[in-house]
Amino acid sequence: MDEKSKKMFLGLYQMILSDTEVHPKELELLYQIGKEKGVSEEDIQKAILSPNNIISSEHLNDDEKIEYLYNLARIAWADGILDENEIKTLQNASKRLGFAEEDVETIAQFLLDHAHENKRFEEVLEIIKNS
Repeated sequence: MDEKSKKMFLGLYQMILSDTEVHPKELELLYQIGKEKGVSEEDIQKAILSPNNIISSEHLNDDEKIEYLYNLARIAWADGILDENEIKTLQNASKRLGFAEEDVETIAQFLLDHAHENKRFEEVLEIIKNS
């Protein structure tokens, strides 16, 4: 797994840990996202067990940033319950990725709404690009 992918998974795993319970559906979704990206279960486990840095805006284009945040939103909803800590984690990740402080609540809510509806990332990206 390359360093960028590893950091993304560590950030997604951070979302799983942000509430008080690690729900099996959250972990299942983490592995599903890995499969979508062509990352093996073994590589995901290695990334989780040997953390380094959490994702930052370095070397990510805008689409990658949005996809990462959307995957965080998907994980937040994976157990069917949205926790305040999960919302804050998503907002903090938005700030770390360079989005303006005044926009992070709107960004988080937009992504959480679409994740709750189980929209594909491509659909969400299309909505963003057409607005």
